[in-house]
Amino acid sequence: MGYPLYNALLALSTVLFLPVLPILLLSGKRFREGFWQRFAVYSRATREAALGSKPIWIHAVSVGEVLAARGIAARLKALLPDKKILVSTFTSTGNAVARENLAAADMIIYLPLDYPWVVRRALKLFDPSLLIIFETEIWPNLLRAAAERGTPALLLSGRLSRRSFRRYHLLRRFFAAVLQQFAALGMQSREDAERIVRLGADPRKVSVTGNLKRSSAPAGESRAGGKWRDLTGLGAGSGRVLVAGSTHRGEEEILLNAFVSLKQRFPDLVMVLAPRHPQRFAEVEKLIEKSNLRYVRRSRLNGRLGQAPDVLLLDTIGELADFYRVADVAFVGGSLVDAGGHNLLEPAWHRKPVLFGPWVGGYAEIAAEMKQSGGGVEVGGKEEFVLAASRLLSDRERARTAGEKAYQAVQATGAVVEKSMELVSRYV
Repeated sequence: MGYPLYNALLALSTVLFLPVLPILLLSGKRFREGFWQRFAVYSRATREAALGSKPIWIHAVSVGEVLAARGIAARLKALLPDKKILVSTFTSTGNAVARENLAAADMIIYLPLDYPWVVRRALKLFDPSLLIIFETEIWPNLLRAAAERGTPALLLSGRLSRRSFRRYHLLRRFFAAVLQQFAALGMQSREDAERIVRLGADPRKVSVTGNLKRSSAPAGESRAGGKWRDLTGLGAGSGRVLVAGSTHRGEEEILLNAFVSLKQRFPDLVMVLAPRHPQRFAEVEKLIEKSNLRYVRRSRLNGRLGQAPDVLLLDTIGELADFYRVADVAFVGGSLVDAGGHNLLEPAWHRKPVLFGPWVGGYAEIAAEMKQSGGGVEVGGKEEFVLAASRLLSDRERARTAGEKAYQAVQATGAVVEKSMELVSRYV
């Protein structure tokens, strides 16, 4: 498949998508927000801010990548204080987190759709001096249009899982041509580097710079206790807290069943359940109702709870880290089902013992380090989950020690940012 066929498939998908577009636009804010930006139509303020500035364009698809980009954006701003930084995200949650956390960004937009005329319009308007893409956001037309303009494109914290490699390898000739558009590729691990070369990247452009999510420690000291329990709405009177973050369909049933078993042994236990995707909040609420558990949605809390529920459904954006702060035990979702895994680092930064399933995707190296250190436990289903959580919940010293080990396993040395900045500095 070449670019003509790729663009023909894009056009066909657009035609097929048009009938459902009005329904999506009416169904929720997250579909409407940034709609015109995705077609490179921007407000006057954005256009004026970009005019003549030749910004450094950083693309971070969603929440994890946005947080990982903080260190690079801050270093770039410190190095080039007069240089504007443009940040794009693909998801609405990522966009919201970028606005809250990326102080170095001068402009925050939604990534334009990968149609040739759209990306050319965006590149003409912003005229970036450098395009930095996080992880494996491979957009063929954007990369080709940037190369045609002479704008170097860098991949930072790049990763390519075995599953993604198999999928891309079916179209290796096409993606080999796309990868040639990168000026340099900084990969997370030796395995990621080997896969991207096998896919067709020029080995002379590929290096191992590490996982920038390891450098995305939360601001401020990691604390637990009354203050953070008040902020999260749990209140100092609540007992043990189990936080299940970034969960997917198929996981909540397992977790709720496990929680019912745990509740028999730990009557004061509260579970904070945080689905990965906002559109599933109502679906997960119905699952909780079927479990006959007392629950409350986070969005409906007014101040502190009078009495802690069995389950607190976290239906807000950007607060999961605060709940990890107050957890006694944390579980990271997308891992009990084959959903690619999610950020195991976040609870570990708060010195919490971490449970996860067998499908950790690009976090396999980190998961192995956590298991080896004793800071993380892999669980294969309900029974293993109940056993591992019980051991930690029944022995606070064991949990504290495991949390410290998890923290030590993922603690950044600063080398990842340094290696990435060394790559970036060649092009700024």
